[in-house]
Amino acid sequence: MIDTENILTEALIEATETMAFLTIIPLEEEFAIPEKAVLAEMSFKGPKSGLIQILAGIDFCKILAENIGALSNADDKACYDAIGELVNVVCGLVLPFMASLRTDVFEVTVPSIQTDNNLPTWDEFIQRQNCFVSNIEGYAVASRLIVNN
Repeated sequence: MIDTENILTEALIEATETMAFLTIIPLEEEFAIPEKAVLAEMSFKGPKSGLIQILAGIDFCKILAENIGALSNADDKACYDAIGELVNVVCGLVLPFMASLRTDVFEVTVPSIQTDNNLPTWDEFIQRQNCFVSNIEGYAVASRLIVNN
């Protein structure tokens, strides 16, 4: 059985620290729920198939975009691009753990971004199976790794 929590957490730590110089800190019992959320996701197919999702507030996406692009004031497009790139890098870090052989090949989708009213609420999302909440520099970020065998 694949330890999705550790794989996803380690990938998220490496991606945020390397791309944006942001650190995951211990999760406090109470944290601010993002008001305006953004959902980034991408799927993969190969020896194993699955889906990676990251749900974060627009405030986190703004800091992410500013740190990645050395921007002084990121607009919404830059925020969406940044969270899309984060899910892309996390997926790239997760895939070696999904491979059976070093030569395995995966097909991945382009990251998709959702910002509309069809998003699940924060509480609905974090109650889903394989959902993990991280505290990245004071911002709550929820992520999921779903693996289909």
